[in-house]
Amino acid sequence: MNEILQTFAIVSIHLGISLLLCIIAMLFTKSQKKYLLIVFSLFFFLTIAILFIPTLPILEKLNWNWQGKILSLFVALLFIYFFSFLTKEEAGFTFKINKSVWLPFTILTAISLAYNFIQINTLSEVDKTKEYLFFQLTMPGLSEELIFRGILLGLLNAVFITKRNILGAQLGIGSFIQAVLFGVGHAVYFDEKHHLQFYMEGFLLTFILGAFMTYLKEKGESIIPAIIFHNIFNASLPIARLFL
Repeated sequence: MNEILQTFAIVSIHLGISLLLCIIAMLFTKSQKKYLLIVFSLFFFLTIAILFIPTLPILEKLNWNWQGKILSLFVALLFIYFFSFLTKEEAGFTFKINKSVWLPFTILTAISLAYNFIQINTLSEVDKTKEYLFFQLTMPGLSEELIFRGILLGLLNAVFITKRNILGAQLGIGSFIQAVLFGVGHAVYFDEKHHLQFYMEGFLLTFILGAFMTYLKEKGESIIPAIIFHNIFNASLPIARLFL
């Protein structure tokens, strides 16, 4: 299977799972804004497809997908500032943070870092380059949080309005769907023999992390705590490798 077909297959899998979860959720909740699922699907499709655009010649020497992350971040910003489907507050695009988030932020960060440091000795191929460290300190948190915990979660919250207060955060069906999609996005891939694979351990880890970051976004009423958490977690492995 060539790269174009692989890209189409992965994007289709992501979109198919998202729509299936939304359709199932619709059976258990009422909504006045079902049309937003079309917006959700188109935006999700676009941000996944962008990651597979051929790399520009000036960026070919870089080992990580800076181009894809920057483009997806740019698309997210355009969506918020030029379309009226969500307000900036609904997407968490605000510097006004509920201060009560910082205690659970500290606890969840400590738990996540402890997991990484326990795993460090079992991971022999962690990239030690400065590029990798700088990439992990910036791109994943900025692009993925604005997309998943910002726009996608915001759209799902507008569709599935029923929520429950869980440890001070308002969480609903949209929170679960978005965390599942985040896990799937880190678990579906093609191996060297072009066979489709599903990495269960990767799914479970990123699903849990996605749930943590969803909680932080909703608890803090801003995307910023989730961005900080995401980048700290991702950068902790290369930082630990530098000292161990």
